[in-house]
Amino acid sequence: MRAAVYYGREDLRLESWEEPQVGPGEVKLRVHYNGICGSDLTEYYYGPMTTRDTPHPLTGVKNPVVMGHELAGTVVELGEGVEDLAIGDLVAVEPLETCGACLPCVSGQYNHCPSVAFHGYNRATGGLAEYTVVKRVMAHRLPPGVSAMQGALIEPLGVAWHTANRCRVESGQIVAVHGAGPIGIGVLLTLKRRGVDVIVLDPSPMRRQVALALGARWVIDPKEVAAVDAIRDLTGGQGAHASVDAAGVPAAVDALLKGTRVDGTAVVVAIHHHPIAIPPFDLLMPEVFLTGVAMSAHAFPSVIAEMAAGAYPMDGWVETIPFNGIVTDGIERLRRQEGMKILVDIAG
Repeated sequence: MRAAVYYGREDLRLESWEEPQVGPGEVKLRVHYNGICGSDLTEYYYGPMTTRDTPHPLTGVKNPVVMGHELAGTVVELGEGVEDLAIGDLVAVEPLETCGACLPCVSGQYNHCPSVAFHGYNRATGGLAEYTVVKRVMAHRLPPGVSAMQGALIEPLGVAWHTANRCRVESGQIVAVHGAGPIGIGVLLTLKRRGVDVIVLDPSPMRRQVALALGARWVIDPKEVAAVDAIRDLTGGQGAHASVDAAGVPAAVDALLKGTRVDGTAVVVAIHHHPIAIPPFDLLMPEVFLTGVAMSAHAFPSVIAEMAAGAYPMDGWVETIPFNGIVTDGIERLRRQEGMKILVDIAG
């Protein structure tokens, strides 16, 4: 089968790879679409980071590895013991394999399992391949009316859902989202559905236009105006009830803390490539709650239901590319910020 295989930094090869075999409690999928994630860019340009050159303690997998963790596919084979799915079912994949025995796993916070393995990084197959195999618990059946393209968005939207939950806001309140990439857009759509007003800040005119079309109440170019002043002007001088760093740059973190009101919440979901210095004074005086987001847990059913209800339109921010263009038309374009959400059309 064809697969995108990661060997190391800036070395992703589209080549022939052994087709995976299904085992007990597993499901084999014919992949339709797989999204390119910001963490994939980090792995490609800065890795190995999430992938390993030594065997993963849970799976034994090391590089080279088939990448891809944002995917939807059709069930083509069921392993022994899997009786609640059928051949032909369309599913979205939750890309976490965990030990199932540690305290986070048994308490429901499996996204914090210290032995977690990521599909597309630490498992035998990933979503950037014609076929992949996942544990039954990782496969979420999609209802009629939800397409394979939509299914490939469930994973990043699950992260956005978890981020929105971490904001601790209610209908009628205001959240400032720094960064209008796919996660920022997902947070915007999730909060809008909950009746929350959103300020989106991004230097890209294209991304600001998309955010406005998708329901942002205000959009701000942080290179043209002082972000903190603008946020406070729009919130009666108080600051946002919560702020989200989906940008991953120092300026966003600074505005995140200074643009959030007293007793508000500042949520970091972006991946930063360099350490950030946070002056303690920026936490002491406003008493801002600073928190982060580690993937998501239990978000898939809620996101799938909301997707079926029309909460996540794809117009204007989701596009597809052919499999053989994954590096030039996908990874390299995203690094130049020439696209929003790019899905690789595996089956096409």
